[in-house]
Amino acid sequence: MKNRKALALIAILALIAVACGGSDTAEEVVEVETTEAPATTEAPATTVATVTADPLVLGTLMPLTGDLGFLGPGIESGAILAVEQINAAGGVNGQDVVWVQGDSGTAPDVASASLATLIGEGVAGVMGAAASGISLAIMQTAIDAGVVMVSPSNTSPQFTKVKNGGFYARTAPSDLLQGAVLAQVLIDDGIETLSIISRADSYGRGLAEATASAFEDAGGVVNTIVYHDQNATEFSSEVTQVGKNSSDAIVGILFPSTGCGVLQAAFEQGTIETPWYFTDGVRGANLSSECGLGNALDGYKGTAPGSTAGAALDAYTAAYQERFGTDPAPYSAQAYDAIMIMALSAAANGVTGADIASGLVEASGNGTPCIGVECLALAAAGENIDYKGASGDINLDEQGDPTASTYDVWQITSGDEEEVIKSIDFGS
Repeated sequence: MKNRKALALIAILALIAVACGGSDTAEEVVEVETTEAPATTEAPATTVATVTADPLVLGTLMPLTGDLGFLGPGIESGAILAVEQINAAGGVNGQDVVWVQGDSGTAPDVASASLATLIGEGVAGVMGAAASGISLAIMQTAIDAGVVMVSPSNTSPQFTKVKNGGFYARTAPSDLLQGAVLAQVLIDDGIETLSIISRADSYGRGLAEATASAFEDAGGVVNTIVYHDQNATEFSSEVTQVGKNSSDAIVGILFPSTGCGVLQAAFEQGTIETPWYFTDGVRGANLSSECGLGNALDGYKGTAPGSTAGAALDAYTAAYQERFGTDPAPYSAQAYDAIMIMALSAAANGVTGADIASGLVEASGNGTPCIGVECLALAAAGENIDYKGASGDINLDEQGDPTASTYDVWQITSGDEEEVIKSIDFGS
């Protein structure tokens, strides 16, 4: 349905329940260029604000529905905090930033419908989408409309190869790096042989291939890689295949709902007793309780993009805790940074999508170091800045990829409880 209500930003922040989630899509959708949703698909509810031609108008396109729903509230809260801080500091060029909320759903037609709504409301930039397959499916529509996309959580290596004209960037690093981190964790744990079960989409394939390549380069042996249909509901045959080689460990590159099907089949077949390693797709997903596995996953590890320790992270963490009463959620720091670098480019160059695209790389590095909203005045005054992000020293390259990043190695300690046991930094 289409249900739009014009609200000022303060009303949006007061009335919107911060709830969203997401999913990746099949790799086949990568080459689909969509400009609007099919006639049978209605746009999800989208909250909009009354705007003039002058303010910076930014949208969020996070999944309010779907397989990554557990991540949504945390990701979007980082964007909310950024908008609030920017406006409390005087906005961009003296005008409050206007936030327009959209739902990417879990399929390209839903995301396309929401993107069309955001474009109609005059957004210059969009923080999103969350899932790599969704972003790949709708990116050309945004580019054609002159709208910048900055994703906090797209990790597929495919984005490095896509021609984006400067209208796309991401604050999460490529899974080429996550694959290397995960492979090193496996080697450090004494794993010599490995099987992988993964989603058959751009996220899953890219990360599975990166992990396998890095593991083999380090001397390990990959016995098999099994891809499952992300729309499937039964996974017994895939789990049987991944378990038949008696590998030292199994890597599961999963999303929660289908991941539960995989893990329940592994539990029934006894394959769950082989050590499993996970990735960012299920971090914080409460797999033990959601999948009915009790303590079967205790001690198992995973990897995910994290945040670099330092003044920027400390300031962000304190502000986040004060605003939301909890520790920052996964990818919330990357969402905060996505909004910030768009706002900083707008302060320096102007509030259109083309203006923002022209300065994203410059805003992220090679100037005066600064953190948070203190960068705004410098950018508006024409000074070259080096934005030190809440998630780390991003330093975008010309393709919009971060050249510096941090990864967390996390472990399931008891049931749904997780803890970070190590962080690994990659310098620019």
